[in-house]
Amino acid sequence: MTYRHQILRNLKFGTLPTFTAAEREKNALRVQAGLTPYSIWAPAFGGLHHLVLEATFESMAAFEVEHVAAKALDGMGALSARQLECVIEGTAEDRLQRLSLDGGETAGADSR
Repeated sequence: MTYRHQILRNLKFGTLPTFTAAEREKNALRVQAGLTPYSIWAPAFGGLHHLVLEATFESMAAFEVEHVAAKALDGMGALSARQLECVIEGTAEDRLQRLSLDGGETAGADSR
């Protein structure tokens, strides 16, 4: 099964360059450590300052391993703190979504 991790943020006005620069630094640390980098995008509809960071993982276990490893990277905490200063308080949200089902799983299928 494939999982997508999305980090949704609403940014304070004028902080987009600071936030994205920190994310580029975080991605460089991730890549250097052999971890998955996150893409940065904004929804076409929604608030003016909405931002999404997104990465795909082969399993929930793979996500957990990388999540713990990324937190342990030197400098990652300071970069995350810099990003949180850019976020409108109370608007941060994360999602982990299963994108695919194992073969043969169909809604309402008979299990015989």
